[in-house]
Amino acid sequence: MLKGRKRILIIFITLILAGVSYGLYVWNKPHRDVKDEKGVIISAAAIFDSFTVNETRANELYLNKAIQVTGEVSGMKKNQDGQAVVYLKTSDPVFGVNCTFKEDPGPLETGTIVTFKGICTGYLSDVIINQGIIIK
Repeated sequence: MLKGRKRILIIFITLILAGVSYGLYVWNKPHRDVKDEKGVIISAAAIFDSFTVNETRANELYLNKAIQVTGEVSGMKKNQDGQAVVYLKTSDPVFGVNCTFKEDPGPLETGTIVTFKGICTGYLSDVIINQGIIIK
């Protein structure tokens, strides 16, 4: 009876140590740098339409990938963390593509055509792109 408890305790401690080791590995893993990745080149209207027509297929093509998007700026603001968020115009008058930038891209006026690269993180009425950097 005592041997069985010892085995269970050893297995339990081993699982905890494995979990802590994995957590430390993930925590210390280097972050992606979108600057070094080749992005899928697409327009803001095309990526937005892709998600609105078939979200499952668009997720396969774009989710968690570097995306280089070109489009017309429809607005810009700061989020709660103080990061710049740029909205690009699409065929939908309300929703579009938004990109949160790692560093402030500077002033971008409405109507300006801009190209940026970032990581596509999904679709929630807008196509969401994070870790953005200005290309041109």
